[in-house]
Amino acid sequence: VSCFASCENRSELLMEQGQSEEDDMTASLMDQFEVDDDNRCWASFLERISREQDQVLRYCRESTAKPLWVVYSGSLTNAAKPSCIYCNGPLCYEFQIMPQLLHYFHVENEPDSLDWATIIVYTCKGSCDQNVSYMEEFVWVQLSPATTRTNQSTCPPAGL
Repeated sequence: VSCFASCENRSELLMEQGQSEEDDMTASLMDQFEVDDDNRCWASFLERISREQDQVLRYCRESTAKPLWVVYSGSLTNAAKPSCIYCNGPLCYEFQIMPQLLHYFHVENEPDSLDWATIIVYTCKGSCDQNVSYMEEFVWVQLSPATTRTNQSTCPPAGL
């Protein structure tokens, strides 16, 4: 075996080991990043929207459908979800407005500008009172973490 071939094999081995160490480090950093619920939720949100980055609306009326939360903090739990104001039946997720819509509104990144993480609309699971053209639905606004931190004392309750 020539010295060149031996060095080349050693370089390949070192590169493989380096790659393995880099992969281990990346996995370790991701594990640390995803330790808390907000970071885990954020990572899941980013992974999901990366499939269709320009989407501004997510619609799904299936009974098992769930909203895509940006972070865990400020998400609506099933226990906190109210009942239908018309028939007192359960509400279910129907659609959500994504934060990417702000880009199309040309919203500037200023303290008083329009901002949200996501806006979730819940409707009556039983689609009650179908004879009425327009009905009030339950809307939950999840504020972006930066907005929540800067406006904690001035923000109204998230449920509208």
